[in-house]
Amino acid sequence: MKKLLTFAFALLFITFSTSLFNNAEAQVEEGDFKAGIGLVFGTGIGGFGFDNDLGIRADGYYAVTPEIRAGGDFTFYFPDTMRESFGGESFETKLTVWELNLNGHYLFINEEDMNVYALGGINITGIRISSSGSTGFGDVSGSESDSEFGLNLGGGIEYSLDFADLFAEAKLGGLGGNANQFVLGAGLRFPF
Repeated sequence: MKKLLTFAFALLFITFSTSLFNNAEAQVEEGDFKAGIGLVFGTGIGGFGFDNDLGIRADGYYAVTPEIRAGGDFTFYFPDTMRESFGGESFETKLTVWELNLNGHYLFINEEDMNVYALGGINITGIRISSSGSTGFGDVSGSESDSEFGLNLGGGIEYSLDFADLFAEAKLGGLGGNANQFVLGAGLRFPF
């Protein structure tokens, strides 16, 4: 019975996967434009003990040739808050991070149902730290913002669905600066 159930599950999975990817049109042609949304997971930046690891992203890419795409993405990481209390004083520090990436893709595999690409580009990371708290002398607050430039290196894969392309990426972002981190991303890209 256990073998039959496993076989039935495997058959159902194969049938579903085949029908899902069969009607795909992922092959990139010159002049194609795709815009997408997705989620990202980063290793955290800043060196302040924060973990801004989950965020949302929007991207857009234009095919210059069938092998080369140019575009960019904007990522906003959900803010992380650290609270500390000692000696009757309490402090709250909040870190907010965003990224603007201008990348190029080189497609190693450009087929109807799958694309595999390398990516490289420029990264601009914005960081804002705001603090507030209460001390024996009253309430205090302040904030500081900074931005930094770096490079992106990585790769990705796209699988065609009936309505969009499912993508997954891995990259080293912000290389050459203090805001460097390893980033995994996944989402959907829609053709226009």
